Amino acid sequence: MRGIFRELSHNGEEGNITMHEDLPMPTLDDNSVLVQVKACGLSLVSGKVLSSLFKKAPRSQHPVGHEVAGIVTHVGEAVTSLKTGDDVVGILPLDSPYPGCADFVAINEYNVIKKSSGVSYLDAAACVGDAVKAYTALHYMARICSGDTILILDGASSSSSVAIQLAQSWGAKVLSTASTAEERLYLEGIQPPLAQVIETSAKGGVILSGVMEETGGIGVDCIIDNGVKLFTNEEDENIDVETHDFPVPLKHEVISSLAVGGRWVTSQADLQIDPPDSQLLYLKSANISYLFHQAWTLSLGQQGRYQHILKDIMNRLEKGTLRPNIVRTVSMEFAVEELKRLSDIRVGKVVMEI
Repeated sequence: MRGIFRELSHNGEEGNITMHEDLPMPTLDDNSVLVQVKACGLSLVSGKVLSSLFKKAPRSQHPVGHEVAGIVTHVGEAVTSLKTGDDVVGILPLDSPYPGCADFVAINEYNVIKKSSGVSYLDAAACVGDAVKAYTALHYMARICSGDTILILDGASSSSSVAIQLAQSWGAKVLSTASTAEERLYLEGIQPPLAQVIETSAKGGVILSGVMEETGGIGVDCIIDNGVKLFTNEEDENIDVETHDFPVPLKHEVISSLAVGGRWVTSQADLQIDPPDSQLLYLKSANISYLFHQAWTLSLGQQGRYQHILKDIMNRLEKGTLRPNIVRTVSMEFAVEELKRLSDIRVGKVVMEI
């Protein structure tokens, strides 16, 4: 059996990505199913996150690929919701010993659901991880309601584009940002159209001015940064904005763009809030939530809610109200090279197809 792994040092330094061709077949426990992988959304988890999770039992190699769709070939003795031959889609937990970029994978029955017949393996694998992330940010953290105004940064990325679609379906007014002509072209083609597409630059300041112009100086109800790099004040002073090749929104600019009672959902694990920014958040009665959507599969306490999210995502995919933006499909033979270039892709999702 083939599978793709990434080397990782004990301090989180990311190494080579390689494909192994002589792996043993995954071992099933009573509550797991064996899935023949037909498609896997390509994504890489931060080495710092993985090293933090595996401090007590460090690994030299970590499996790659978590968003899978395929066919159940075997079921564990205690499995009741699935049977051999079922088409399924789900997300492998970060502590899984098996890669999603593989021919077969073992996964707990509560981490997958049946794939609708009207949804392709490619669409299911491309959307499930980003949709869970967006659903978590918008519904469980930001508590988005109809009529809210929301700013989603880097809207052309795979997860942000899904978040835009979900927010609009719930009646929110959506603003987004683009840093290249390709990103802007994609965002301007979204239907229904966005309230505004803000062109960002390394010099900063345009996000705040764009938000205030659109909202009449009130600010937005929610901001989702989707992992955009936010530096501390000390680091900000040392940034050469003229040579930076991506926009760097400052913490103060993001916080200043919030309305009274606003919510900021961030994927930045090492974000630090300085006293002046904390004071501004206090005066706005605003709050910050940290988005780590993989927590759903690392905990057994919310399986019912997680299954509800997966089923709602599949229903939206089947109805066409949620559409992933797949920019490229690759075979497993070319997935390794594609993974090495993954950080350069600013628009859409790459999916491995078997």
